[in-house]
Amino acid sequence: MTGSSAAEIGGLGTWRRLTPAEQSALRRAGHLKVWRPGQILALQGSPPTSMFVVLHGWVKISATNYRGEDAPLAARGPAEIVGELAPISGLPRSATMSAIDEVHTLVVPREKFLGVLRDQPRIAEEIFRTAAIRLQQSDRLRLESGGPDFPQRLAAVLLELALQHSVDWTAGKQVDLRFNQGELAGFARVSRSTLIRGLDELRRLGVVRTARQRVTITSPRALRELAAGRPPPAIEA
Repeated sequence: MTGSSAAEIGGLGTWRRLTPAEQSALRRAGHLKVWRPGQILALQGSPPTSMFVVLHGWVKISATNYRGEDAPLAARGPAEIVGELAPISGLPRSATMSAIDEVHTLVVPREKFLGVLRDQPRIAEEIFRTAAIRLQQSDRLRLESGGPDFPQRLAAVLLELALQHSVDWTAGKQVDLRFNQGELAGFARVSRSTLIRGLDELRRLGVVRTARQRVTITSPRALRELAAGRPPPAIEA
């Protein structure tokens, strides 16, 4: 992907829901920064010195539990605002944000961000709306990862991750999930070997296609049927 064209603007898209005047206020308060793949935007536990608007590329959100285990939480793409809640609360960051590929962001320092929110209160409304949607998605993901039948459970987890990427995801649109196998195993709460067997089954059914750091849902309709515990419809060649 290049630039920040309309074709890239997907997912929750908080940025695209802002008016031109609201976007301009944030642009004036911040500066542009480019991050290399793997580079850390912000560390879990660090002071909340800024927030980020993703203009291009994808950011992985992950966190480490008390046992020292690193777990993926989400991936956020173009037009999404990330790292915005800690500057509002003033508490240390609860997760680490890192660049999956080359990421272009608008970085807004905390004090300037809070000033913009005071002057443009509708921005805060959109941020809280996005936070509520993400909380609901997180709850659904935890619920679906506990099912007894693993192929069905994996289908449900992939479906919930697809909805994180695009809230208005339509039944026929392919979706690329930018997670590696270890991260997907973390979402599904299984070993990597179990995940591989599940992906093999979904590939055999023509529901997904896999590549390095990516799973593509090729038949969303069939995935929905599997997630619901029903036989998938025949996949057209």
